[in-house]
Amino acid sequence: MKQIWSMTKIEFYKIIRGHIPIYILAFYSFLLLIHMQDKTWEEFLKNTFFMYSTVIGLMGFGILSSWVFGREYQDQTFKDLLSLPISRTSLVCAKFFALGLSFLGITVLAIGGTFAMGLCLDFTNFDVLLTGTLLKRLGIVTLYNCSLSFLFPLIASITRGILAPVSTSFVAIIIAAIFGSQPMGRYIPWTISGIYLNNPQLINWISKFTILAILFIGVYGTILWWNYVDQK
Repeated sequence: MKQIWSMTKIEFYKIIRGHIPIYILAFYSFLLLIHMQDKTWEEFLKNTFFMYSTVIGLMGFGILSSWVFGREYQDQTFKDLLSLPISRTSLVCAKFFALGLSFLGITVLAIGGTFAMGLCLDFTNFDVLLTGTLLKRLGIVTLYNCSLSFLFPLIASITRGILAPVSTSFVAIIIAAIFGSQPMGRYIPWTISGIYLNNPQLINWISKFTILAILFIGVYGTILWWNYVDQK
């Protein structure tokens, strides 16, 4: 476990040095400006949190996940990683742990920036109970998006690059936009987060199972690929 934690810190440092989280937060800050015309805290938080869960949670997290694994092939550094005295399973797990920490940090900073913007714009009718409910929903939605983003490392590993998984993340946004308002949307993994944020009652156990299935395929599939397929 100590070895995995050491590798996690290294991978997290590489993510920070890559500046991708900064670009994601900068893009979200730009999206916040779109809702400067909102009048109340409820309207502002609902709109910005929905934007965060769909655009940043699906596309942003997907791009970061793709980059963490795909860059090893793009820069031809995966050979150096495999020469380290650490198991390939531990190496992959460390990357996933680092991604999880990055997603948490991005979400916390994004929430802080959202409230800072709201205070600067002096919105009216701040409701503590409503805000707490929205924050709780956003936390669950972030877990959903993190789980979905763990599929992209498998795509990056199979295709040995970044282009395919990044393209898939854009497709996820399109799917969310098309099927988000449809009844079948709650059974499509990439539309579940937006639906849950607006109406949690529509999400059932089948919806949650599909997300767990994506998480399992992404994590376990990547571990198997690095151990038995790609790196023999």
